Amino acid sequence: MITDAKTFTCPHHPADLAAPQADECQECGSRVNLRMCAACGHVGCCESQAGHARAHALGGRHPIIYSVPVGRGFAWCYEEDRYL
Repeated sequence: MITDAKTFTCPHHPADLAAPQADECQECGSRVNLRMCAACGHVGCCESQAGHARAHALGGRHPIIYSVPVGRGFAWCYEEDRYL
């Protein structure tokens, strides 16, 4: 669990931010433009590649993703369709 995460106003953001489960996309092995699920730490590639992070977010009901490395980019909520 990452304890220095910012607190967001989005109601979909988990109380605690998960730690990344991997350092590459867990489906295809890509190591560029990675996204991490805020709820469980699943790491997937971005939509400009195979979109595994988006598929996880929508299929697993975990709508918040972070760009990797976490804390150096953005967070996105698929439910709200906006950056956090």
